[in-house]
Parts: sequence; structure tokens; C-alpha cells
Amino acid sequence: MHALFEPLPVPTRRQAAYDTAEALRDRPGEWARIETLGNLNRAHNLAYRIRAGRHGAFQPAGAFEATARRSDDGTASVYARYNAAAEHTGVPR
Repeated sequence: MHALFEPLPVPTRRQAAYDTAEALRDRPGEWARIETLGNLNRAHNLAYRIRAGRHGAFQPAGAFEATARRSDDGTASVYARYNAAAEHTGVPR
């Protein structure tokens, strides 16, 4: 074993999620379908992670609202909107 000194790599992030969060911030209060997933359970899970701020792109907690809806074809969609007032007050909704 040997030591190779070098700078840490830049952390990666899923750019699409950050782009989506930015688009929602540009239009506060407006609902948008942001993802379509294979089943309602996965959609509910993503919606929860967005509301709770557990997805890095959608922090702080409470700044975004999110919900899941089942589609006729068996898939499920996640809808989200940005709540500017919640982010500025720091109060989760």
C-alpha cells in the first residue's frame, strides 16, 4: 500500500433534480409534474423525500410541496411546487 496525495474529486449530483428544483423556484406556487414512476409506492416515496428536504435539490425541508397521483396506465406521477414563504421563514409545512 502507498499514499497518493491528490485533491478530493468534486462531489457529483444528479443535475436534473437541481434543474427541476430551480424551475419550480422560478414559478412559485405553481404545480408541475416532475416525474413519472412505475408504481404509486415509488412516487409517494419521492414526494415524501421532496417535502422532507431529504433530496438535496429540494432543501430546506418544507420549501417544496409534493404529492403523488396514480395514472390510468398503472404508473404514478409526482407533482411538486415551490413555497417561497416556507423557505424564508424556515417553518416546515
